Amino acid sequence: MTSLDHLVWAAPDLDRAIKDLETRTGAKATPGGAHPGGGTRNAVLGLGARSYLEILAPDPAQATQPGASASLASLPAPTLHTFAVATSRLDRVAANLEKAGLPHAGVIPMSRRLPTGRLVRWRLLIPTGHAYGPLAPFFIDWGDSPHPAEDADQDCRLTSLTLRHPEAWSLGPLLERLGVEVEVKAGPAEISAELDTPRGRVRLSSRDHVAG
Repeated sequence: MTSLDHLVWAAPDLDRAIKDLETRTGAKATPGGAHPGGGTRNAVLGLGARSYLEILAPDPAQATQPGASASLASLPAPTLHTFAVATSRLDRVAANLEKAGLPHAGVIPMSRRLPTGRLVRWRLLIPTGHAYGPLAPFFIDWGDSPHPAEDADQDCRLTSLTLRHPEAWSLGPLLERLGVEVEVKAGPAEISAELDTPRGRVRLSSRDHVAG
């Protein structure tokens, strides 16, 4: 079984992104902590019992790392980047990826310490070797670890998630095979989400930084 775990809202500066999101939604994201060795830190805005929006940004206390933190630092403005799907069977997802001809680097264990000092652990599975970029989700298993949504502001709810891609005809069936339920439409590449917030309906998109 799979379910939407979280959306990733990528930003060049965490504090500014938290304020920007609060201005738009009326809800304030909770600082989540740093990713040691990854060069990033995050904040979390709850979207339901086990669902949240992650603001991901460079960590000024760490040296800029090639890859994620460098890419985040180069963004002109926050943007909806990708999404994660929760599953307790990463092994099954890995087998389905292989059947679909998509390679992966295996299961990656990760952890971070919350500002409260509590340690959070999770495992990731990230498909590679495809043409869908961040529109193809990554998979996460929290095991027995506390879920980040537990301590997050819960004033917002996700009402819809939509993917658009020129090859929707192949992306849609792929996601179905992986047990991912999300609307897929043909068009220029974009991931968009609509949230019900204290300030009404708010739309976040991967094209936000283009407009900004």
